[in-house]
Amino acid sequence: MLKKLMRIVALLFILSSSAYAQESVFVGNVPLPNDAIEAEEVHSKFAGTWVGQWDGWRNHILIIEQVNDDGFADVIYAVGSDLNGAGRWFRRQAKIEGDDLIFADDGFPAHYRMSATGRVRGVFDADKGFAVLERQNLKDVLALPDEDWFSIGQQEYLQTDLIEEGKPIRLNVVTYPPPGEGPFPVALIHHGSTGSGTRPSDFDLIWTSDWLADMLNEHGWFVVFPYRRGRGLSDGQYDEGFALDRSKGYSPEAALSLPGAERALTDANAALAALRKRLDLDQGAILVGGISRGGVVAIMQAGSMPTEVAGVINFVGGWTGKKGDPSINPTLFNRIGSFDGLVLSVYGEEDRFYSIEHSKANLAELTARGAQSELHIVKLPGYGNGHRVITMPSLWEDQVDEFLREISR
Repeated sequence: MLKKLMRIVALLFILSSSAYAQESVFVGNVPLPNDAIEAEEVHSKFAGTWVGQWDGWRNHILIIEQVNDDGFADVIYAVGSDLNGAGRWFRRQAKIEGDDLIFADDGFPAHYRMSATGRVRGVFDADKGFAVLERQNLKDVLALPDEDWFSIGQQEYLQTDLIEEGKPIRLNVVTYPPPGEGPFPVALIHHGSTGSGTRPSDFDLIWTSDWLADMLNEHGWFVVFPYRRGRGLSDGQYDEGFALDRSKGYSPEAALSLPGAERALTDANAALAALRKRLDLDQGAILVGGISRGGVVAIMQAGSMPTEVAGVINFVGGWTGKKGDPSINPTLFNRIGSFDGLVLSVYGEEDRFYSIEHSKANLAELTARGAQSELHIVKLPGYGNGHRVITMPSLWEDQVDEFLREISR
């Protein structure tokens, strides 16, 4: 394994060195050769320029310059800077086989597959990285070479009925519309906490999952990642169960933590109410999901409107960790109420917040109330990474796909 990794690192060093043998132009922090061209789409559905990110943070551009008669394509692979240094690009060949594009020489381990949405989903070196790319026009990208090209989702503000200190509250959302014409059914995917809650700078961070959004889009869902008050550039103060001294972060006490969960549910329902006013969105049943605290918000939201929710996807859901009052999580899972639909829960072994045993006990609350609860347990590489399951789609995409087919029957 170590030898394989060293070969990959050596390959990237050689390729990155050759990339700067000629002058580069930059799109954000991604270098491209100044003579880049793109094949016309008539030659292949892969032809053209694809822009997105690896793992939601490393900018990536893939340019198919030419598609040959033998099924091989001339490709520019380019990535932005990372902790190891500047961005790089190189030219190589890739084999096109149906919906797949696979790098064919030098052992470079990148594999791309065409999605039903018209996007491309990439996997690097047997699940070491995941990317979602969208087709763009190379001339447009080069004419306005900024960071905006790398975001698959689109940010916008919802004007809600929430009022705080006499001021109306706007909630920031990131949206992913599916292909076709609406109105589309809505899928709300809720964010989690910021860990300990002791770093206010983290409150403005925006989290999404392009891979999950693209999967939901494939099934016709209009995907929305809403950011609750004070999070992700939304208006208002972030106040979901903090200690009386906010510098100490989230409170482990039920008397403070539970009202924070209620506030989160209020924001989630306010976002939905604002979305219901849009003509491009269906007024029927919604899908709700979330990660960590967001998984709990999804469960609570389903319980607050049981006849209006088609299903729930819960990634490593929980409100407080080991130091919290042990009554908090069961109390909130019990808020599934009379919702008797499908709940898919995905949890990782060695989760530093919630053990599998603890999570099974919480999920038992769902079954006891009548929900159809299904648990999928995965093991991530390394140690103590169980809370990061959303970052490895290969471990859960089959289960999510089956869940989506089931709720549409």
